[in-house]
Amino acid sequence: MQRILHATRAFSLARLCRLVLVRLVLGLLAIAATPAALATSDDAIAQATRHFLMSQAASLGDDVGVELKSDTSRLPECRSPQPFLPREGVPQGRVMVGIRCSNDERVRYVQAIVSASVRFLVAATALKRGERLSADMLDWERADVSRRPRNALDDPSQAIGKVVTQRLAQGMALRSDRLRQPYLVHRGEPVTLIAGGEGFSVTREGEALNNGGKGDSVRARMPDGDVLQGQVDARGRLAVRY
Repeated sequence: MQRILHATRAFSLARLCRLVLVRLVLGLLAIAATPAALATSDDAIAQATRHFLMSQAASLGDDVGVELKSDTSRLPECRSPQPFLPREGVPQGRVMVGIRCSNDERVRYVQAIVSASVRFLVAATALKRGERLSADMLDWERADVSRRPRNALDDPSQAIGKVVTQRLAQGMALRSDRLRQPYLVHRGEPVTLIAGGEGFSVTREGEALNNGGKGDSVRARMPDGDVLQGQVDARGRLAVRY
């Protein structure tokens, strides 16, 4: 009888141990599986966000980079993530991206930093006011888009032939507001005015009242005292429109 009782207790203890072991293994598997599931969800959101921002910021410059700043592991599950920008415009610097998901109507938000390397023109040497730019006076500088000077030029054709309006030290950015067209019309000098309209054209001579380059508006005094305004053309004449 004692042997039977002892065997029964041993069997029950062994069974209990097996149950505990099975539960322990299942628990470990569940713990191991949870991060994997989260990682899959995180990867989908992260990849969709990066791809979206890279495509939206492609026009910023070279070497566009995206760094996610949000912990996407804390976001609810998201199937078929569809990123969007809450604010219109090209994303740069610190931005917020909204994520719509197919499995519910909640919108997730992810913070990111968008960077890009851009090139712009700088003075290759010190330039004096009034100097006319040539190709050998230009050089390139590269910086993050957030540090690009306002109105900086990125095409040599925008600078070559222009005149510097203020002194520029070597390495200073060439900006559109620091350059002008060379004067084709000079104040106090004779200027030809061409007045045109539907079915007629008149040419008259006058005196320029201000300087102007191609495309600039210049006023001119006529022999009878009238003052007309025209736009300087490539030949240094004033085109007057009626």
